[in-house]
Amino acid sequence: MPLREIKGAIHVHTDCSDGSGSVAEVMKAAAAAGLDFVVISDHDTTEARLDGGVRRRSGVLPVVGVEISPGGRGHCLVLGATDVTGYRWMPERFFLRKLIRDGADTYIAHPEGRVKRRFGINLREWRAWDHERFTGIEIWSYMHDWIDKVGYLNLPAFYLDPDRGIDGPDGSVLGLWDRLNVHRRVVGLGALDAHAVKMLFGALTAFRYEFLFRTVLTHVLVREWGGDGAADAAELRASLRAGRAFICYNVLASGEGFEFAGEDGLSMGDRAPLGGGRMLVAATPRPAEITLLRNGRKLESHTGGRMRFRADREGVYRIEARIDGRPWIFSNPIYLGGDDESGAIGR
Repeated sequence: MPLREIKGAIHVHTDCSDGSGSVAEVMKAAAAAGLDFVVISDHDTTEARLDGGVRRRSGVLPVVGVEISPGGRGHCLVLGATDVTGYRWMPERFFLRKLIRDGADTYIAHPEGRVKRRFGINLREWRAWDHERFTGIEIWSYMHDWIDKVGYLNLPAFYLDPDRGIDGPDGSVLGLWDRLNVHRRVVGLGALDAHAVKMLFGALTAFRYEFLFRTVLTHVLVREWGGDGAADAAELRASLRAGRAFICYNVLASGEGFEFAGEDGLSMGDRAPLGGGRMLVAATPRPAEITLLRNGRKLESHTGGRMRFRADREGVYRIEARIDGRPWIFSNPIYLGGDDESGAIGR
């Protein structure tokens, strides 16, 4: 069955926790931005479901997850949990084990952490990397990328022109992601951490939802879409879990139509035997600097709209694309070799 590309915003807060907008306002902004789905992840609550967060609106599907937010420790984005009462008080290994046992998908949120006390930010990095069964990690979070460069002196300029504060995923996170993927599939997500914070007694909204919904998005390849909302939510979860997705900074250019696949039908997230070698193809919707990486190391670069490469070594292959040197697209990998889903791939 042909795969269909959809795009959406992941890691969005509403007024059910510390976001400023209702579910209806978030969905209206998502429709205006042309999204197909929004993953709502309020802190330690799934209350958005009761606020209408299960009904498709103007073609946009809301998927209500949750951000487990223990104080002083790393955070985790969860899809498929029905009751998260008390999870924020548990050690990471405990709540991961329980969530996974209950069939939820777990993605480590802003794993690098961010501490900027002058701006009231004190998010700790994730440290429980020895727990091997989480589903994936946020490799690029828009608001955390932006705030990393901001100080009091440049705040006005960076607020008026947010793009100047965006320079892509944290290199340490990408390196960690590559190392994890050598041992098993670890899905990479693009995220926003959108709050649309009200300022000046509500007269000003910092980073409105609609603005953020045109920045770092996750594009997902699904088999079916547009029917029953519950079935579509399940398909979205399954496609994310399988790694059939790429991350795009849509401010530079739309990423719709990007492809990273094997000429024999392999898709992002797939694992296959290497055999006698496989032809991999990357295609971008506009000319870019396309780089192919194996186990996190650069193999080959090409400037244009299409690149072919014969993979003759086992490894984890992924694509990065840049426009004028700026980060644009990051694919999830194709895995060649290894015995099974948990088997390490040759280095």
